[in-house]
Amino acid sequence: MKPGAGARSALATFIESASLEVLVATWWFDPAQSHAVGPIVVRVWGHRQGAGAQTRPGDQFFQDERIDEVFPDSGPVSVTARIRGINAGEWIVSAKVLAPDRGARGWRGQSGGTGSALPLHAGGWSWRSWSLRRSEPRPVKTCIAPIARVPAIIPGVWAGMVTLGLIVAFAIQHEVLRRLGLQLPQALMVSVVAIAAGVVGAKIRFMAVHRHEGRFEGWSIQGFLTAIAIVGPITLAIANVPIGALLDASAPGLFLGLAIGRIGCFFAGCCAGRPTSAAWGLWSSDQRLGMRRVPTQLLESGLALGIALVSLVAVLGYRPLIGGIFVAALALYTLVRQGILRLRVERPKSVRGGTLIAAASAVVLIADVVLLALGS
Repeated sequence: MKPGAGARSALATFIESASLEVLVATWWFDPAQSHAVGPIVVRVWGHRQGAGAQTRPGDQFFQDERIDEVFPDSGPVSVTARIRGINAGEWIVSAKVLAPDRGARGWRGQSGGTGSALPLHAGGWSWRSWSLRRSEPRPVKTCIAPIARVPAIIPGVWAGMVTLGLIVAFAIQHEVLRRLGLQLPQALMVSVVAIAAGVVGAKIRFMAVHRHEGRFEGWSIQGFLTAIAIVGPITLAIANVPIGALLDASAPGLFLGLAIGRIGCFFAGCCAGRPTSAAWGLWSSDQRLGMRRVPTQLLESGLALGIALVSLVAVLGYRPLIGGIFVAALALYTLVRQGILRLRVERPKSVRGGTLIAAASAVVLIADVVLLALGS
């Protein structure tokens, strides 16, 4: 394969999949009504309006959606089915909960048969009350995947929040440099190069982690930060810019930008947390299942915000700026983030790898703080 052919093929596949029309239908139920605890299988089926008696391939479908974990006291649960490979148009869609297999863990009072006593409702969503609502079943029209309507999900929000985060990061960096009295005209150019490298690193790490699954539509924050930490100093050295001063001055804006971007993740349904019945859990979606979850995206956003504020105070009050504040901020973020990753639905690929990263981050953080203390 020629160099770059794999990337071009992945990009072409992504564009093609994003432009194809899909059918998106949401149904929800209240597990407390039947003490449902899972696993639960929701069967969704439908036929295209106007198909007539002579149906063609792609004019009807059956699809099962499995929900492995449900807490009866966690509130309503929604399931959003995405049906691909069907003909575009308006569809009549129905759904039911299948009875659990004999001997499988199910819910109390469940009898045999092909249906269940657990009522399903057509999915609707209220942003004002942040809750599911009943809506009358009506024909569902196919659409392109990026604009599909899913409870608690805002289409395009991730790209918008990431862009806002970058703008804020550059603005904070500029203001910090001004307050420090540092005239670094190359700062913006160096930062843009570092951010571009971070974007490439985020994509490469995500594809590497998920290579066995054939996934390429996501991004890795750890890859983003690692690429910046490597490319940033090299670019600074080439541009003859004081490395330590610019790295430290960039830390508050970088982590404030991350805090903003992680809010976008929450409303985009990526990096979702595990289901929970805890009172502090928040109802959110992973783009397929909506339920009360550990708000891992907001926990990480809060972590980044805290680091941004602490690093801002440190940068404005500490001298000399030798890059230690940036290193400490990066090490602390990486260390705490390993714990947050364990709360996600998507489990880490390697528990040992996460432990090693956390241990290395702790060593770097301690050593860096000692050096900063000795140098003050």
